[in-house]
This record gives sequence, C-alpha cells and structure tokens, in this order.
Amino acid sequence: MPPFGLGRQPGWAPHVNQQYSNRLSVSTVWAKARSLEAAPHGPGPEAAAILAVLDQLDLDLVELEYRLTGEVIERLLPEFKARGWRVSSLHNFAPLPVGVPRNKASGDLFNLAAPDREERERAVEYTLRTMELASDQEAEAVVLHLGEVSEVAEKGVIRRGADAGAMIPELAAHLEKRALYAPRHMDAVSFSLERLAERAAPLGVALGLENRYHAYQIPSLPELTILLERFAGAPLGLWYDCGHAWVQERAGMEPASQWLDTLGAGLVGCHLHDAKGHDDHQAPGAGKMDWPALTAALAHAPLKVLEVASGAEAGQMREGAAMLAELFAQAKRRERKEASA
Repeated sequence: MPPFGLGRQPGWAPHVNQQYSNRLSVSTVWAKARSLEAAPHGPGPEAAAILAVLDQLDLDLVELEYRLTGEVIERLLPEFKARGWRVSSLHNFAPLPVGVPRNKASGDLFNLAAPDREERERAVEYTLRTMELASDQEAEAVVLHLGEVSEVAEKGVIRRGADAGAMIPELAAHLEKRALYAPRHMDAVSFSLERLAERAAPLGVALGLENRYHAYQIPSLPELTILLERFAGAPLGLWYDCGHAWVQERAGMEPASQWLDTLGAGLVGCHLHDAKGHDDHQAPGAGKMDWPALTAALAHAPLKVLEVASGAEAGQMREGAAMLAELFAQAKRRERKEASA
C-alpha cells in the first residue's frame, strides 16, 4: 500500500472544532448485536445493554448510529451525562424513523442522490432531523451517506474484486455503466446538499461526506472533489472511512492514500477499523491496515471514531484503542517537533 499523505488545498476546510482531536470516540455499532437481543424487552433493557458494552472501554466520547430508536436514545443520553460522556457525532439517519423495522435500519435508508424529488426530499427531511439532534447534543458532526447510482446497484462485484486483489473485468464494466448514470445523481445530491449546508451553519454542525464501500455508491473520489469545490466555504468535508478505502484499493480502484492526498484539508473526521481482503469493521490490529502510516495521516482529524462490528471482543477493542491512542500521540509529537525545527 502506498504511503499516506495530507492534502493541504485551500477552500475545503470546514472549520470543525478541534476539542476532540486528541481523543478517540466509539460508535454504538459495536454494541449492536447484544443490544438488539434486549430490544424485544423494550428500550430500557436495550439502552442498558448498550451501556454495559460501552462501559468496557475507557472512552468518554460516543458516536450515535442509525440503528438506535428515539426511545433508546432518550434513555441513553441521561446515562451518558451521568458518566461524563459526550456525543462526538451522529451517523445519519438517527434516530431510526418511527415505523421503520429495525432490520431495515441503514445509513442508506433514504437516497440523497435520488433523481425523484419526493424520495430525495424525504432523505433531506430525515437528515435535517439528525442534524437537529446533533445540534441539541452539541455534537461536532453528522456522517452522511450521499446515496447511490441506483441503476447499477450490485454488491458482490467489489468483494470479488477485493478478493482478486486487482481490477477484474466485471468491476471495470460495472464502473463504465455507472459513469453513464452518475451525472443525474450528482445533480440530485447537489440539490440535497444545498439545503443541508444552509442549515448546518446555524445549527453549528459539520457534515462529513463519507467515502463508501461499494463501487455504485456516491461519492467516488472525483465526485467528492467536485462537490467540495461546488460547496467551498460550507461546513462540510470528507469523512474518511479507512476500511472502505482499503477495500476499494484492493479491488484496483483509487489508492486509499489518494483520498487524503487530495482532500485532506477538508477532513471532518474518520471511521477507524481494520480490514483484510473484503472484510472490514474489525478491531484495530485484527487486520492488515498500516496503522503507523494511517495514524500519521489522520493525526489532524478533528474526530476519530472507532466503528467496529459487534463481533469484536472487549479485550480486542481495548488493545486496539490503546494502540491507536499511542500512535496518534507519536504522530502529534512528530508534528510538533517538525513545526519547531
């Protein structure tokens, strides 16, 4: 994997508060499986199960993600306050909209890039709801999935490419077909972002536009570059998911480092998890990620969130968090030393 660099191009920095830049946050996704087991018994037991999992880490920042209902969030927030925890960020769409079955919860529940106006406005409406909750909790950012090129939605092709370790003909054809339909979806997502960016500033919330796992999803690196240029000065920027970038590089798409080389100045935050082959969302240290290089590249990220699947054991998570904390501290010391030289 090529070394990571840091983009420093002007005009894209969303001016996210740096108050949490030296601390790790953890996504509630890690508590997902055990909390859902409690869900039939009501929001109280589910919230208690989430807290019991998160209590196993020595972290006081939490990202709320899209599987949480409004009732569960209402139970969690007073407990966070009692423990001295803060909400660093929210992952759209949170809370889970009323009436949506739990097994349908997803950051892709609504398509911000839908050409159909009614579908797109529904996505905007629920995103604004997430942004308002983030503002109420004085969270720094909302992580957005920008949608998809729905005409070519196919999930297996990126996995087959990553397993092959190279650009396979099937993925190349997939990308060619995607390019035919992408422009109308880029127009649609621009309409969505125009409304969201207008509200983000008065709410005091930055929008993190996440690089995605599947090839049909928006944005590609060129697409995100266009969007950040189009909305220069607005409180939005790259949300770097290291596992997604890893998988796409494995499949012969952009090098993982290129996202930060190109858009590092617009970094809002990052999702940290390990990966090997096409499998991501593993505890740091359980995969093949080059963590010394990656932490050096992400040392300046305002928000650093562990987004690990619930299968990871608490011991793995504690070891991974400690490793990352030390590597980030080393990177910050190097930066200070270089700045004073």
